[in-house]
Amino acid sequence: MTGTTGGNLAALARGGSLNLVGAAVTGVAQFALVVVVAAAYPLDVTGAFFAASSVFIILGAVGELGTDVGLGLWVPRHLALERSRSAARTVVVALVPVLVVSVVTAAVMFAAAPWIGDLIAADRAAETVTMLRLLAVFLPISAVGNVLLSATRGHGRMRPTVIIDRIGRPLGQIIGILVVSRFTTDPGLLGLMWALPYLPSLVAAAVVYGRLHRQATGESPPVREIAGEFWRFTSFRAVSRVCQTAFQRVDIVMIAALSSPLDAAVYTAATRFVVFGQLSSQAVQQVMQPIVSRQLALEDWPEVRETFRVTTIWSVLLAWPVYLVTAVAAPAYLLLFGDAYVSAGEVTVIILSVAMLVATAAGPVDTMLLMSGRSGLSLTYTVASLAVQVGLGALLIPSWGLTGAALARAAAVVARNVLSYAQVRLSMRMTPFSPGLGWAVAATSLCFAVPLLAARGLTPAPAFWYAAIPPAVAVYVALLWKIRGHVALTALSALLPRRVREASALSPVKEI
Repeated sequence: MTGTTGGNLAALARGGSLNLVGAAVTGVAQFALVVVVAAAYPLDVTGAFFAASSVFIILGAVGELGTDVGLGLWVPRHLALERSRSAARTVVVALVPVLVVSVVTAAVMFAAAPWIGDLIAADRAAETVTMLRLLAVFLPISAVGNVLLSATRGHGRMRPTVIIDRIGRPLGQIIGILVVSRFTTDPGLLGLMWALPYLPSLVAAAVVYGRLHRQATGESPPVREIAGEFWRFTSFRAVSRVCQTAFQRVDIVMIAALSSPLDAAVYTAATRFVVFGQLSSQAVQQVMQPIVSRQLALEDWPEVRETFRVTTIWSVLLAWPVYLVTAVAAPAYLLLFGDAYVSAGEVTVIILSVAMLVATAAGPVDTMLLMSGRSGLSLTYTVASLAVQVGLGALLIPSWGLTGAALARAAAVVARNVLSYAQVRLSMRMTPFSPGLGWAVAATSLCFAVPLLAARGLTPAPAFWYAAIPPAVAVYVALLWKIRGHVALTALSALLPRRVREASALSPVKEI
């Protein structure tokens, strides 16, 4: 490992570790939100809420116009070339259209609320309309806040995103819903308490970015030139972002529309585990984006390959334990929601767990396409995967219900990652596969799949399978320390005190 590469991996470790803390809080909060809502509200209200909030998130992606990745590409690139004034103008170029489009999208959602409410919750259409219209008011607030946080990430500042969006907002949602649910089960207030934390998040993001904006100095090309290069890239990403968000949420809406809100509630609970694995991977990948953008701007291909491979290894180390546990012990996971969920959702959990294992091992291939400027190809593959999901979902959900939705989503996940992997391999001459990835796959499988399979063999009672998890985690941590050179964890020494860091540096770094 060269000194420069080691510095980049250390930066990746510092930012990724901080982001991982926020991702863990977000994952727990989103899971807790499902549990709280399911416990406090009737099943049909719960299903209608999850469907309505999914509509909000999908339309929120429409309003954001893909600017998160656009800013993740161009702001670090301008800063790397010492053009901070251009970076500041890029944020303005992104912000104005987002504000306009998000207001228009909110108006459309408000006007279409009666039709959407009747589609996803016919038995509670009036209450669902109220909830949808309250959510619509917060669409522009959410969109603008997310743009400002994306701009701070472009400056290499991960802490605002962690504190404001990963920790503050989810905890605010949980607290608000817990308080309101003690007094009423009104769906409208449920939606309001879920959306309200977006307002203080916007204020905090504006304050943080305002300080960075005032520090911009130097000359800059005309705004028209900056806008041209920004939107030539981001226009593809705008559609891709909508498709990506729909990819994650459209199955909930489709189940509510084609089956029932009750099935939508069960499906949402059965698929919440995906959030834990995705957020852990995204925590690393969000830090990876500006690093790779700078490396590509400087055409440092060896470091790009190294960052790509190490990010894949760390994603597997973080996400595979979650997916292996849910794949092997699906009934134990579903038991957290109640006995009724076990029989209804077990097959769904297993199907999606296997699909996510494959997707994580493929590495951050979509991020590599985006950071190399291939947003058009990323869009093509995202649209193709969404078409697979919607097409198969429409075909399978009416007959197979939750299992049909899970099969449709799994097929789409695999298709998207295979297409993106093939493109990265052919066009950029790089692959996520490495000896370190083999070590990561072996370590996670040995520590989690094996003991849980043994626990299932010893007792058929899912509640007792949990006993295998704490010792599995302990063995996993010890094994990671033993193989830290093989899986690039020596870069984490940047987080340690100096004496410990120097002692850790004595461990040899293996070829990644």
